Amino acid sequence: MKSANKTQSPSPAAGATAFEQLDAVLRLLVGEHEKLLELAGEYRRAIAQADGPGLARCMGAQQQVVQRITGLERQRQTVVAGLVRGAGNGQTRLSEVTAGAPEPMRRRLEGVAGGLRDLLGKLHQEHQALKLAAETLSMHMEGLLRQVCRGMSHTGTYARCGSIDSMVQVVSAVDVRS
Repeated sequence: MKSANKTQSPSPAAGATAFEQLDAVLRLLVGEHEKLLELAGEYRRAIAQADGPGLARCMGAQQQVVQRITGLERQRQTVVAGLVRGAGNGQTRLSEVTAGAPEPMRRRLEGVAGGLRDLLGKLHQEHQALKLAAETLSMHMEGLLRQVCRGMSHTGTYARCGSIDSMVQVVSAVDVRS
């Protein structure tokens, strides 16, 4: 009985050649990374609007996509290992793998791999921007908290930056004899 929760992407056709399997896996990887790029845009909007539930939705969706990418990456590694027959050391370049592919397939694989490489570059840039946006939001929230703390300090023990000022001595007296 199959489980209702499908987190893995479909595997390439079993009867296909290894190069066709690699092409299919690379195309599926492109699709999943495009989904990540869309989610990065949604994530950026959620950060800009300080939308906590929106951030949670984005993170959940990203986690699902990353799980599918992980499964596809395992499939890709298996196919590549079969193509290089143990000659690779884990750092095998696609051009080395596809060198023995028939000409139309080699060009197709190189095109898909180039598109995936470009997409990964865009994702990297987007994630750098997201990191900066999240840091900026965090600093803004920290500043707000410091302002609130400073405003609530009736003893004046907080410095202008919101931290406890060690130079201020609170002098209080309570008459316990009366």
